[in-house]
Amino acid sequence: MRNLVWLAIFTILLGACSSNEPRYTIDGNIEGLPDGLVKLSSIVDGDLNVVDSVQSANGVFQFTGNINFPELYIISFQDQRERIQLFVEQGDITVSGTVAKSIVEGSGTQLQFIEFNAKLEEYNMQRKEIYQEYKSAQEAGDKATMQAIEEQFNEIEEEEKEYILNFARSNSTSVVSPYITLRYNYYFEIDDLEAVATGLDASIGESKYVVNLNKRINKLKSVREGELAPVFTQNDTLGNPVSLVDLRGKYLLIDFWASWCRPCRAENPNVVLAYQTYSDKGFDILGVSLDRDRNRWIAAIAEDNLTWTHVSDLKYWENEASQLYAVSSIPANFLLDPDGVIIAKNLREEDLQDKLAEIFAK
Repeated sequence: MRNLVWLAIFTILLGACSSNEPRYTIDGNIEGLPDGLVKLSSIVDGDLNVVDSVQSANGVFQFTGNINFPELYIISFQDQRERIQLFVEQGDITVSGTVAKSIVEGSGTQLQFIEFNAKLEEYNMQRKEIYQEYKSAQEAGDKATMQAIEEQFNEIEEEEKEYILNFARSNSTSVVSPYITLRYNYYFEIDDLEAVATGLDASIGESKYVVNLNKRINKLKSVREGELAPVFTQNDTLGNPVSLVDLRGKYLLIDFWASWCRPCRAENPNVVLAYQTYSDKGFDILGVSLDRDRNRWIAAIAEDNLTWTHVSDLKYWENEASQLYAVSSIPANFLLDPDGVIIAKNLREEDLQDKLAEIFAK
């Protein structure tokens, strides 16, 4: 009987001592913060998901919880527009300073993130410095100077891309690596993304950022050149369903755009020229809008003289076709052959005209 009692006590103690829940504690002490509700939120599909909320008193608050892998969270405050962004991980984290200039300590992942952002800010400052020169040259009609500054912009962008990629590859044990790769995935080709993903340490393999990066890569693979274009159906401007299958038999440009997208509207005259030149030779366009306002969408079609078929589910960035095609920025397009196979992507300006000239010269 005594042995059974000791066994029961031992079991309870073991459970108490081996409770290896991966916990975090965030102690906040923010200067000048009015008493009120403070929220801690994770980021899910671009939206904030509140995981905890507490009342602050004299700027002091505390969050505690469980976490398996470091994750980017947002601390927001009642009646305050400013928010604090930080990587939360196991252990004790302190947040001090002000809301606008916070100091986060206790998170090594946050320090890496700060280092990364500091370098990116240098690139942003370089852009700002030469942007004023560009505006002055533009006002003066100095095209030579404008061209030279545009080349500088391109050089800065290339340096920035190289820095992001090198940072991601050099920090393979940190979730910052897959996070920034996902965040800036539109900069890179699939081979670059795969190089980062395959080089990540197994210790972070179950992080949401690694999982989502691999999902992103697989989706991009499904819309590579040589792949059969994924089929979708959306309603046209009259509410009639249009299926991608119905448009096979011609070379088809799937054009992702929106009325609110200035680069899209600037590119539209070039797309119109392509349609007018080749529509009677076996070329067609399907416009897929990421609008959410039906009236603005239809008005933009008329204003820009876009006389081909247009569809949209009016879900903005959640447009199901754009999700299917892994579109993360617009304008974006995919050129399909008559069998529905993707033969080119993101053709703009003279690249679109040159590709169509090559096709229809055969």
